Amino acid sequence: MADGNTTTPKKKLRLGMAPAPVSRAERIARLSRELAEMDADRAVTTLGARDVDRPLKTTVSLCPTCLAHVPALVFERAGRVIMTKRCPDHGASEALVESDARYYALSNKDRVGRRFAEDRTFHIPEFLGAATGCCAPGESCDTGDGTDQSANRTCTILVEVTDACNLACKVCYSESAGDRYLPLAEFQKTILALIEQKGRLDSVQVTGGESTLHPQFWEMIDFLYRLDGVGKIYVPTNGLRLAKEEERARFAPFADKIMVLLQFDALSRTANQTIRGAEPADLRRRIIESLDALGVPMQLTMTIARGVNEAELGDVVDVALAHHAVKLVALQPVTWSGRYELDMDPMERLTLSDVARAVHERARLRMRREDFVPIPCSHPNCGWITVFLRRFGMVHNVVRYVDMEKAMERVAYKTLMSTSEIREVVGTDDRSVIHKVAGWIGGRLVKSTDMFSIAIKPFMDRHSYDQDRIASCCHHITDTQGRARSFCEYNALDRRSDPWSRFPRIEELQR
Repeated sequence: MADGNTTTPKKKLRLGMAPAPVSRAERIARLSRELAEMDADRAVTTLGARDVDRPLKTTVSLCPTCLAHVPALVFERAGRVIMTKRCPDHGASEALVESDARYYALSNKDRVGRRFAEDRTFHIPEFLGAATGCCAPGESCDTGDGTDQSANRTCTILVEVTDACNLACKVCYSESAGDRYLPLAEFQKTILALIEQKGRLDSVQVTGGESTLHPQFWEMIDFLYRLDGVGKIYVPTNGLRLAKEEERARFAPFADKIMVLLQFDALSRTANQTIRGAEPADLRRRIIESLDALGVPMQLTMTIARGVNEAELGDVVDVALAHHAVKLVALQPVTWSGRYELDMDPMERLTLSDVARAVHERARLRMRREDFVPIPCSHPNCGWITVFLRRFGMVHNVVRYVDMEKAMERVAYKTLMSTSEIREVVGTDDRSVIHKVAGWIGGRLVKSTDMFSIAIKPFMDRHSYDQDRIASCCHHITDTQGRARSFCEYNALDRRSDPWSRFPRIEELQR
């Protein structure tokens, strides 16, 4: 211009066009920065939390209506832990996170928002970048369609090989009802790629749907069995395909590396009908007897719904203890992802402490509620476990004899432990003679084959979703592209937008 001044041209409006979409990663990062700047008082006011006894932390959660990422505050109220969140479109909502605040812990990995209760922080040893989060402080990694899990240890990876199932359970996180199957060659490619990325896979779950329906199921098991890069093979199953003895016997050659994760929710008809729409308890008892005789390791997986089957928890544990091949009982409070046809109230869900109390009260075991401890891996609220020594006809809890400081360092990020590793952490800091003797004996007699465990795994859904737990997840599932994803994030956010339509139907594989 003649006067030497310059004028910045105005940006042209893109009439009739929507604004450029904000990626999931960008939204989480922005919310994280905003939350990191809030002190406790401001967080309570901004998020409209009611009746707050003590703020614990801020994080990023999900709006239960639209599934948008939203700011959230976790706090104590009357001895319980509540999460409140606020969506700009759907307003405020609350969800129960923990019925007993004593069971809720923060983590040194919590970096999405801001921690207010450092005295409640549980320290998990560092593993690569996982112990400090995948990204910079106040941020959460994202690949564009899911939180990046590449820096996290994969303690277990679920590979879904079919979306077909021979049950129509009323509770099913994957909402299985399809007829598609992952081809063997693609399964092999996925596993080899994961091994290359992770170095080694402690355990691979061949799952579905019902994985035993896959026409190439046994070829998949044989492939995994021969791979040095795979530690253990887990097969979750409802058991219906194992009705014949000859089918159960096919697991025997793989017994040193395989574990059958048998669905076992209850003994009563009423509870089984309510959860599964079927009555498979008698068949499952026969399967347990048969696999026990064959020496095939098992886990009994009990999905627990409030008011339906928690009263039968002791019966399930009794069945497990009567069979030496049952190494673990996994207790999973229902998660409201996928298909869920029971009553649902976000403020009345079963939490970790509810299940721990039920074990203490109903299982005929000499143990305390305090004998459950966090699994030292992804996050202290992601799973708790207690361990028993089962030998000489006795069952004795050994958690109280474990040197927890040593265990946190030696056991962290391990799903598999050798006898020598177990012996190394079985000791005691207790000064009494009887405890020192018990620790000395346990440390010399204990073998990995003698261990029996009860684990509690409270998965998250749209109500209880906490991005801190997602960012440090170690319980992974592959999407249809073969990428490792956080199990809870995938089920809460992405499963329905990741269809199986590109895979062949069963009749195409059988041609």
